[in-house]
Order: sequence, then C-alpha cells, then structure tokens
Amino acid sequence: MIVVVWIQNCKAMSQSAGSGRRAGGKKSPDLSATTGNSRGGPRKKPEESAPAGNVRGTSKKTPATKNGRGRKTPNEPTATGNGRGRKTPNEPAATGNCRRRKTPDEPPATGNGRGRKTPNEPPATGNGRGRKTPDEPPATGNGRGRKTPNEPAATGNGRGRKTPNKPAATGNGRGRKTPDEPAATGNGRSRKTPDEPAATGNGRSRKTPNEPAATATGNGKGFQRKLEKAMGNLVRVRQTDKSETSTIYNPIVDGILKGIKKIAVNEGESDIFRLRQLNSGSYFENLKVDTTNEFDFMFCIYGQELVLKETEPSLGMVAVKLPKSNDSSLRKYLTPDGFLSPKKLLNRFRGLVEQAIDTLSRAGADSPFKGLQFELMRQKDGCPAVTLMVAKRRLQISIDLVLALELPAPWPKCTHGWKDGVTRWPNSRDIRAIKNNELHLVAKAAPHDKDPGGNTLWRLSFSQTEKEIFSGQILSPTDARTSNHATTCRKDCLRCLKYIKYKLQLTGGVARNIDFASYHLKTVLLHAIVKQPGGWEKQNLVTCLVYVIDELVKCISKRHLPHFFIPGYNLFDPAVFNGLKHLGVVKDQFLRVKEDLMNERLPEELDALAMSVH
Repeated sequence: MIVVVWIQNCKAMSQSAGSGRRAGGKKSPDLSATTGNSRGGPRKKPEESAPAGNVRGTSKKTPATKNGRGRKTPNEPTATGNGRGRKTPNEPAATGNCRRRKTPDEPPATGNGRGRKTPNEPPATGNGRGRKTPDEPPATGNGRGRKTPNEPAATGNGRGRKTPNKPAATGNGRGRKTPDEPAATGNGRSRKTPDEPAATGNGRSRKTPNEPAATATGNGKGFQRKLEKAMGNLVRVRQTDKSETSTIYNPIVDGILKGIKKIAVNEGESDIFRLRQLNSGSYFENLKVDTTNEFDFMFCIYGQELVLKETEPSLGMVAVKLPKSNDSSLRKYLTPDGFLSPKKLLNRFRGLVEQAIDTLSRAGADSPFKGLQFELMRQKDGCPAVTLMVAKRRLQISIDLVLALELPAPWPKCTHGWKDGVTRWPNSRDIRAIKNNELHLVAKAAPHDKDPGGNTLWRLSFSQTEKEIFSGQILSPTDARTSNHATTCRKDCLRCLKYIKYKLQLTGGVARNIDFASYHLKTVLLHAIVKQPGGWEKQNLVTCLVYVIDELVKCISKRHLPHFFIPGYNLFDPAVFNGLKHLGVVKDQFLRVKEDLMNERLPEELDALAMSVH
C-alpha cells in the first residue's frame, strides 16, 4: 500500500510546472507541455501548445517555438524559430531560413528558398532557379530557365532559345536565330540567312555570294566563299568543254600521227619519224582557264644518239651533233658544220603533217572526219609548232603539233644548279621522280645574233617535267579521305593569276602581243613555293595570292626571273624577251589586284566569274 501511494505521488510531482530537468520518460497525451527546462514528462496532446523554453526532451513532441527539435503534428502551428521539422500541407510558408519542401497551396517563398514552384505561383523575384511555366512573364534577373514561344525576348544575359516571333536579342544571347529575325548587332554567333545584311561586328556567321564583302582586312567568310565560287567556275571550264572536243581532236591527232608514219615508211625515214605522241600544255595539266579550244601535242623523235654542245646555256639553248655511230636518216638534216638543223627538220615535219591532213580531208562518207574543215596556219617566225585549225559547224579547235627530240640522260650541265636552293620542296623523292622524266629539244628559234640562220640552236623543253609537277601530287597533294581533293591552294593560285592575265589581255589592260606569258607566272609560283613551302592550305588562298603577286612584282622590278630548272637563264633577258617596255603596265595591273584582295574586294576580273552560272 505504501509503495502504491509513493508511485502516485511521484506521478503528480512530474506533472507540476517549473524549471525541472529533462525527463527520460514519455509524456502523457492529457498533460500540457512542459514550460521549463524539464528533462522528462508524459506525451503531449496535439491540442497542446508548443513549449516556450529550451526543451531538450528526447520524446516525440510538437514543434517548439524556439529552438525545439521535436516532431510537429498536423494541427500544430508552424514553428517560428529555426525548426527543422517537416511541414504539413495546411501550414503557412515558413518565413525563416527553412529548407523544407513547399506544398502547391503555399505562396512563393520570398527568401532564398530552393523549393520547386507550382504553375499558379507568380515568378520568383529573387535568384530562384526553379522552372518557369508558359503563363509566367519573363524573368528579369539572371534566370536560366527556358523561355516559351509567347514570352518576349530576354533583355538580360539569358541563354534560352529564341522563337521565330521574338525580336532579336540585344544582349550576348547565344540562342539560334530564325530567318525572320533581323541580323544581330552584337557578338552573336548565330547563323545568318541570305536576306540579312552583312554583319558589321565580329560576327562569325557565313556570308552569301550576294552580300557585300566585309570591309575589314581579316579573313571574311563571305569574301572567301565568293572567291572559292569563282575558282570553282574556273575549274569547271575544262569539264564542260572536254567531252565534246575530245571526240574531235583525238581522232584527228591519231589520224595525223598514223599518216606521218605511213608516209615516212614509204619515203625511207621510218627510223626517225616513227614518232611518239606526248600530251602537253595547260589543258592536260588541268590549268586551262579560258574557253578557247586549244590543245598542245608533242610528236617526239626518240631513241637517237645525240651529242649536246651547251653553247648558250644562259639562253636555255644547245646545239646538237650526231655521233659517228648514228647513221640514221637524221644525217640528211645536218648543216655543213655537222650540226642538226632545227629549221630543216621542222620544215620536213610540216610537210608530213600537210600530207597527212590532205589524206584525212579526202576520207570517205563513213569516216569520222566527215564534215570537218581543216586549215593549216602559216608558220610563225621562231615558233616550233605547226598549228592546225579544225571547224565543225560552230565549234572551232586549234591543235598545236610540236616536233621534239628526246634528249638522252643525263640532264645537261646547265640544270645542275637548280637543286641548290631547294631545301624542303620538292623533297628528295619528288626530285627523283622529276628527273626520271626525259627532257626534249624543240625547234624554237634563237635570237638572230646568236643563230642568224636558225640552223644550229635548239631550245631545251621541260614540258613533261612540268606536267609531272603540276598535274600530280608534287605540286598539289590530295587527300584520299576527302575524295582526292587537293589539300593545298597552289594550283588555284596559278589558275587565278592566269585568268587575271587572260582577262587583262582580252580587255586591253595589257597588250595581247607582248611576250608576257603564262609560263612566267608558272615560274614565279614555283620559286615562291621553294622560298616558302608551308602555309599553302586551301583556306589561305587570298594570303597566298598576295604573296605570289609580291614575288612577281619583285621579279618585274629587277627585270630578273630565273628559269626554274636553269638558274643561269633569265626569262626577262632582252635577248629572249621582247616585252620589257610593257612590264610596268603588267606590274601596275597586278598591284591593283593585290590591293583589291587585301581589302577583301574581289578583282573585277574574278567578280564576274563568281556571279556566272555554269
């Protein structure tokens, strides 16, 4: 009995208010919350108010209004302190630094809340990072949410995408731009449509061919594309005329060659006029830049023993004698001094061509030459070629047939110095490939004071060697991974300069009868590559063009352009070049072209070509 009474007294004492210590027992649902520093007590009912003190009890309790850490029941009011308990759906939003989740019916947090925002809430005005719904107005801060189609363009540093109906962003937006938007005036990197004006800033959008060239001196993409289009049209000139003309000139050349051989057999000269056909010239080097149908072929006398006399190495000319062991029909064409006469042999060759053409023109109705009109042009003084004009309806073809002597190895001594200045290009492997090509002698007349009768000197020809360089991998390497497209702009540079020269002579900017030829441009390019082998990538076409023009201007100013394979032979020597007085005009015209290129203006000679449609 005494024990029961004592227990009841202890329970009554634990229910009294005061500054008791923390209790270890459970608190009864019928008892009110402890208001002191008690350490024990029965559980509190949901209707009871939160303790006002610094309660440290470990039992489950309602949230304290100070620094309480107990759990809160659904009917209890929201804790106003730094509580970390969970919040129920009916509680109002916490106004402190709470980090609990927010329910759909709560208004948006005005602090630094990080809860998610519901569709009916107004946009956060702070640094919220929640997602934005379609009905919300655009965020005015540094929001990074996505923007809907009906929102106006962001005026800040937004990085969302822009819809077609929105005006262009005026900031540093990086979204994509639609065709109906005006061009960005900032540093935008969106692509530019054909109807937009050219960007005036540092934009990196692409420029269409109809846009004006950029006024900066940098590498404007629009100017580059326009130049590339002009060069593409130059290349296509050969493709468009190849199919039809080749069906005409191939049978003619083959027919003439067979006719000469047949006549030579009948007249006892088959040992020298068995001839080998070699294609040469810009057409077969893929360097043709005009629409004229001109084709060059070499008819080569080969297998003969010859003895060279390098009497005029500074002119690229040699004299030829026959050794005693050579008892061929060539002896009929020797001079009294024992030199093989280029003039006599060329006259004989012309006669053979004339007889062969006469045979072709009298061919029957089923002949491939039916309907063709042949005209053998008058022989020009000093020219080694026999020129034949062929007409078929409106089509006209010019065929140059050049008689040549194949020169046995080794190369003449006058060529030995050409490798001295070569370091990186061409490399040793390419040099071996180049020297595997035979050199030839052609009946190009020497200066009158050097060979008055034209009966002694022959001109050295590197036609096949140059073809090896310009039509193959040596000059213009290709990449098999990109459909064998050239990896350098070297050939494009030469095409471009040749076309400018052609247009200048066609329009009268440079006299057509001067001796300034494409061969001079070709030689300048070769020297320029040897001097600067690197930097000829396709995207550097403008820079390389300016560089080659600078090299040409230097040569014109010095009146000195060394032959590429014969260093001691100056192509601007007055003895072999009759256009010295016109070189000043050539220099001025190419300086004008250089100025246009440096200001990212397409020279007028190329501008029309860029706009033409092939």
